[in-house]
Amino acid sequence: MGHEARVRCAIYTRKSSEEGLSQSFNSLHAQREYCEAYIKSQGGEGWTIDRRRYDDGGFTGASMARPSLKRLLADIDAGSIDAVVVYKVDRLTRSLADFARILEALDKRDVAFVSVTQAFNTNSSMGRLTLNVLLSFAQFERDVTGERIRDKIAASKAKGMWMGGVVPLGYDAPDGSGDRRLRVNEVEASTVRLIFDRLIACRSFYDLQQQLAEEGIRSKAGQSRRGLTYPSMPFSRGALRHLLQNPIYLGLICHKGATYQGRHDAIVDQQTFDAVQALLRQRSATWKARAPDLKRAPLRGRVFDELGQSMRPTFARRKGRRYSYYVGPGPVLGMVGPNRTDLLRRVPCDVLEGIIRRRLGQLIDRDERAITIEELRQMVARIEIRSDCTHVVLALRALHDHRRDLDTVAAVEARLVSGDRVLVEGARPGHVRIVIPVRMKFSGGRTWIGKEQQEIDADAKVSKLRARKRLRLAHAALGPARPAFAAHRHVVRTAMMASADYDRFAWAFLAPDIQSAILNGRLSTSAIATLEKQTAIPLNWDVQRRLLGTTYAKGEGVVSAST
Repeated sequence: MGHEARVRCAIYTRKSSEEGLSQSFNSLHAQREYCEAYIKSQGGEGWTIDRRRYDDGGFTGASMARPSLKRLLADIDAGSIDAVVVYKVDRLTRSLADFARILEALDKRDVAFVSVTQAFNTNSSMGRLTLNVLLSFAQFERDVTGERIRDKIAASKAKGMWMGGVVPLGYDAPDGSGDRRLRVNEVEASTVRLIFDRLIACRSFYDLQQQLAEEGIRSKAGQSRRGLTYPSMPFSRGALRHLLQNPIYLGLICHKGATYQGRHDAIVDQQTFDAVQALLRQRSATWKARAPDLKRAPLRGRVFDELGQSMRPTFARRKGRRYSYYVGPGPVLGMVGPNRTDLLRRVPCDVLEGIIRRRLGQLIDRDERAITIEELRQMVARIEIRSDCTHVVLALRALHDHRRDLDTVAAVEARLVSGDRVLVEGARPGHVRIVIPVRMKFSGGRTWIGKEQQEIDADAKVSKLRARKRLRLAHAALGPARPAFAAHRHVVRTAMMASADYDRFAWAFLAPDIQSAILNGRLSTSAIATLEKQTAIPLNWDVQRRLLGTTYAKGEGVVSAST
């Protein structure tokens, strides 16, 4: 007696709303019972029920973002399912585009699709045609329902009703009695009035933000309809501006650019609100006037800090001279992550542009000064300013337009400035990422571009040669006094320290391991700089080591000038 091949059938159920899901028998259970009965009726064909449950309660069919649907597709891809059974086709999706993607995944693994109440499956061409017709009607129904809901929301807002969303600071959501009216939260309302009054008093948006952070005044915590919580946190610039410009505090409701009289009470009077809007418009106009044009900031829109935050151009005037900078988001007290205070906040435009132009000139074999702003912006896609280096993302096609052999990453790497290196830019096909060993340097509260690595290496070499020469001169100056020094070490050393010539031979009294490190080039440039700044080098060798932070092994003999 022959045996039919076993067909593993997965049952998928869905309900758009969460209403009734807590009941002992709900819509999902009913759908599953229908599907199980159908599969059992096909037992003679070898159909069996897969006991894994794929139930999406409270998820719309207009989206693929459903946890159980994702698990189902993953199991299909893994080859553990032979057929998908649903109560009705719209339980799987109401979108033709989404269904095309689902059907492609089913066909890839030769998985059948069956709708119980509509009596078809995708194993036949007629079944596929019927399915597409039904889905067209399902999508039409979804579109009509969406239009009806949008019209209802617009009509309700025109009557001043609150139709949901994030409840603004100063109000509580309607109490559920049917009166869709925001309720004033007096504690939060006093905070809102304080914020409006503070801006009028200090007339500085930045100062207001800092004051609120210092006093611990934070945004409103809440919860979305899906149960996701968003915490209370210090005001960002965007959130603070949104609060100050929100007409809901005048008792109004907004919808798609139109404003209607709301049913809720106002928190701020019209005079205060208008005064704040005038200050914000004045600030906006000032920033627009200060924003440099492309000639002064040719890399505008392309410069980012190491957290990916945009650094926008601005300028300052000092002693009649104009200085342009790329400035990142300012730190806010009490904030972490993207607003932490240790990030580089400001970079001079001309210095950064000079570094980029030198690289481009080297790559395309052109005078860097001849590269136009338009060409610069075509070739440079992104610049990331980091504390230890600078990343530049270049467009290969633009490079190729200026030099025909620059069409691959390898070709770019072959023409790099010494010390630079290339990384494959996986996120941007057709681009190449260059890592430039240029470090940021803080000085006088400002950020400067530090020397490039070649210059740093050259300076270090000169510093070590200078230290070696000074040590040998010290031993040479000490030469005539060596016999007396050997006989009366303490007396002679004290006399030498009091002598005006002490500076000439002071280095001869350095600890043996420090002298050896100088002669061998192992003493760091920072330690050499510390030595050169000392007006009186301490005689105690342990004190010297602590001063320089050195940990060389003791016991090495004093190196003579002839070494």
